[in-house]
Amino acid sequence: MESKERAVLDRIFEPAGVAIFGGVHEPGKFGHMMLQSLIQYGYKGKIYPVSPAGGEVFGLNVLKSLSHVDGPVDLGCICVPAKEVPGALRDCLERGVSGAEILSSGFSETGDAGAIALQDEVARISRLGIRIVGPNCFGIHCPRGGLTLLPGFDFAKTPGPVALISQSGGVATDFCHEARTAGLSLSKVVSYGNGCDLEAVSLLDYLSGDSETRYVAAYLEGVRDGRRLKEVLRKLASRKPVVIWKGGLTPTGAKAVMSHTGSMAGERAVWSGLFAQTGALQVEGLEELLDVMTAMVHLKAGGSRIALLGGGGAIGVFCSDLAYRYGLELPVFSDNTVASLRKWFPTPGNSLRNPVDTGTPVIPAEIIAGIVEKILMKETVDVLVVVFLIHPLAVVRPAFMKMDSLPSPCLHDMVSPLLDRADDLRKTSGKDLVVVMENRAVLPSDLDVEKDYRELKGLFLAHGVPVFPSVARAMRAIGKARVSAHCARFNCS
Repeated sequence: MESKERAVLDRIFEPAGVAIFGGVHEPGKFGHMMLQSLIQYGYKGKIYPVSPAGGEVFGLNVLKSLSHVDGPVDLGCICVPAKEVPGALRDCLERGVSGAEILSSGFSETGDAGAIALQDEVARISRLGIRIVGPNCFGIHCPRGGLTLLPGFDFAKTPGPVALISQSGGVATDFCHEARTAGLSLSKVVSYGNGCDLEAVSLLDYLSGDSETRYVAAYLEGVRDGRRLKEVLRKLASRKPVVIWKGGLTPTGAKAVMSHTGSMAGERAVWSGLFAQTGALQVEGLEELLDVMTAMVHLKAGGSRIALLGGGGAIGVFCSDLAYRYGLELPVFSDNTVASLRKWFPTPGNSLRNPVDTGTPVIPAEIIAGIVEKILMKETVDVLVVVFLIHPLAVVRPAFMKMDSLPSPCLHDMVSPLLDRADDLRKTSGKDLVVVMENRAVLPSDLDVEKDYRELKGLFLAHGVPVFPSVARAMRAIGKARVSAHCARFNCS
């Protein structure tokens, strides 16, 4: 991407002023909600509501036309009915606005000939000198620019290294919400909808040269130029890890794609070949996309040698199967390490070679912390996965203690010794720590347990320790992220 074109996109992501067209006075309309979102999110630039009705909204003067704006405008947010979009775009073009996000729908996604022609007209206007995101989208989110998409009033404000482009507005907003609970800070998120101008290829090309972005995620439904996408993906994947969820790879999915964004989805074999040839990593679903990005961002040591610590033999068997499936190793512990662990578990019923089966999920917190230290400091592993079974810890054990009229420690107390030492152990050993907290406490009476679970997850993330809700998701994320092949290669730390 040429420097001049990149500078235009930079202004769109960090605009000095935003003009909002359509529905600004009407609660529930996109224009009104976008005003609310920008104000609540804390956008620091100038906001210009535009409506022929004039007046005032949220303490802002509503301008009857863009010609009345007396300050800089780098981005137009267009929420008018589809047939009025070309006029709003021409107003932006005449004012010298760098770009516009068109939230309005009613274009090629409908399949209607008139709507397709209307989108073609919008595309022609873009070629006159204004870059367009959309139509049929939720827009742009950029914490550094104080800009958010619809409805991003409560998205995280701290900039970070992870970017997402998405043809779906719902996927974009869900990703932003879920990223907060996965410990992922965002650089840029773009919901680009039908992509009549800026689409997958141009946005990925931009992100390949964006110094703020170190990891790229994408949800794609279809592309117009497969050959160009291959070139851009190959360049991008040589610089940064890129993870793609491709929708519409089945016949029924392809039909849904056509009605969603009016895109041609393409065949599974073609896309599989594209991923193999470019180095982009394919995932299937938002859950997996977030999990793999979490592993990439948080796991710094590299390597595929895994150790697992948990209570229950089935967990170890399951972990071994998953390790094989995802190309991970489970090195057998040395006799010295096994002998050290045996001091904590002198009775039969334990397996201590790796995976480590403690025989029961209810182990004193100090012992868990000691085992973790022993494994990280003495064994040739890259990642240690520690499994906490929340239901036995937070429901079953307290119930039995209560039957005996004995006090029971809270969930936080049962993991705090490990939490307190997590930073030091990771730094001293140079190895990664992953926590799995499987929560089977799902009854209405267990709501307090869910609250504690979420708080503990946040505390581990604050210490740089990723948390997954199951062993299966943790192992899949570690394996598919291929930390050694991606983050070590790109020095993502």
